[in-house]
Amino acid sequence: MNIELKTIIRKAYKLLWNPRQLRKRLMISVNDFKDFLIYKKAVLPYRRILTSMPSGIGGGLLIVSGRGMNVLWAQIWTLLSLCGRANNLKPYVLTTRAQKKLNRYFSLLNIELLYLEELLDQTNISLPHDFLSKLDVAMTFSDFRSLTLDNIPIGDIALSTYCRHHGTGLVDTAQKEVRDNVRQWIETVWKAANVAYNIYDQYDIRATYHTEVFMEEYGGFYYAALNAKLKVIRFAGTVRDDAYIVQQRTWQYDRLHHAALTHASWDIIKALPSISIVHDELMENFKHRYGNKWHRSKRNQPNTQILDIALAKAELGIPEDRKVAVVYSHILYDTIFFFGTDLFKDYATWLIETVKEAILNDKLEWFIKVHPSNVWRGEMGVIFNERYEEERLIEENFGDLPSHVHIVPANSTISPMTWMQLADVGITVRGTSGLEMAALGRNVVTAGTGRYEGRGFTNDPQTQEEYRELLQRLPEITEITSAQTELAQRYAHGIFILKPFTISSLKPRLRSGIKSVAASDDLLYVPRPITSKELPSDLSELANFMLNNEREDLLSHEGIVFKSYIAGVK
Repeated sequence: MNIELKTIIRKAYKLLWNPRQLRKRLMISVNDFKDFLIYKKAVLPYRRILTSMPSGIGGGLLIVSGRGMNVLWAQIWTLLSLCGRANNLKPYVLTTRAQKKLNRYFSLLNIELLYLEELLDQTNISLPHDFLSKLDVAMTFSDFRSLTLDNIPIGDIALSTYCRHHGTGLVDTAQKEVRDNVRQWIETVWKAANVAYNIYDQYDIRATYHTEVFMEEYGGFYYAALNAKLKVIRFAGTVRDDAYIVQQRTWQYDRLHHAALTHASWDIIKALPSISIVHDELMENFKHRYGNKWHRSKRNQPNTQILDIALAKAELGIPEDRKVAVVYSHILYDTIFFFGTDLFKDYATWLIETVKEAILNDKLEWFIKVHPSNVWRGEMGVIFNERYEEERLIEENFGDLPSHVHIVPANSTISPMTWMQLADVGITVRGTSGLEMAALGRNVVTAGTGRYEGRGFTNDPQTQEEYRELLQRLPEITEITSAQTELAQRYAHGIFILKPFTISSLKPRLRSGIKSVAASDDLLYVPRPITSKELPSDLSELANFMLNNEREDLLSHEGIVFKSYIAGVK
């Protein structure tokens, strides 16, 4: 009896002796299929649209779903495949035979399935000899980070993948097993890139859909698409249930954060008249971001409360005349090395060095805020002694912290909105909280690029020495000006209000059997009823965006916002 069969039998045996677990799994399967039937019925009117759409002789659209994608992307991309068809592009999806739940959705609108595992088996392209000579002698972290091949930052992608898979922000390349693992991912990314080139050529692919772009096979397909000069469309989630960020990626902005503005978009937003609607709409957005309107945002602050600032300070034991610095920790292993450049080699090193400076500077109160999404991400599997990696690293490096340095756990009951308002300064590499704090008129110190640095409303040290020096003189730092606050509010308005693209043709609802949203797949996206054989306006807008060579950012509400500004001026 082979090992795989033994494993299957052992799992089946465990289920038989655990009726509750068996019942739970059966209910999940039943609810999954129930949701699929709901979607299948709702998508029927869109199937009728196919009969009046171009035949796809203009080339192909490849949806890069891969082997580990959430089901929600199958629900979204199945409908958005019509945007490709509107541009005379035949849709294909990169998937695997194991992704049966996703493949059911893709098949509803006749999207042709391309199986990654079979394509990988058919591809035998080794790493080039000159690259292998560099890889063979790579020993240090920097050695691996410096590895590039065919314009692909292949070393960074492999390291990022290692960190995601191992739930850590630290890579100890002194260990042979770590180096071997990183090397395997380099080989996988290279093989995937060559599979991508073959697909792009064989199926005349003109455009691609992505969400993951910097790990596993996704990195290979993403950079191969840029090399092939395709229309590269990336989707990213927002805190809104019904909206996604849509970007057209180019070499100029290949590593720009999805929640950032290109120079062209920023120029447009800066040129708008200075009127109160920016502030009013932004404050309304903040209320919803930290309120109960959206399931996605609620999962980041479950059981939290917005407190009066004086009450919060009293509860935390902060004297009224004492300034406060909040350090916003990143998820230490998530998509690292992708967005811009960092002052320190990784998020973990940045956190350790920042805490070191906090310990030295007792002229203000320091709060090290563990990222709240640790809770819903289910990071208990990577916690040592029931502590998150951030806390473990701090304890290992510093032991007991002095009285002026505090750790705020991921499950703090004080709302993030309260933390931003009570702080005098926020410190981050490139976190969203930095932009929010600047829009609230607070000082922000960044330690990396690729987001909102250099826009005129943050403090952006250029070296590690400048960063450390700035943290030591924080009590004397000049307060942000009203002009800088307005700039920050304009930028935040662009990110939080203009960039999220409302997919109005899909209605988000709780998945069957789910009472509250914790994971991404706890929402089901159901096509809304239509009577026309024409594409709905939101899908038409996205289809037109795919043809536009001048716009990297899809500012989906641009027209409405400009009308609001004009009305406000009058």
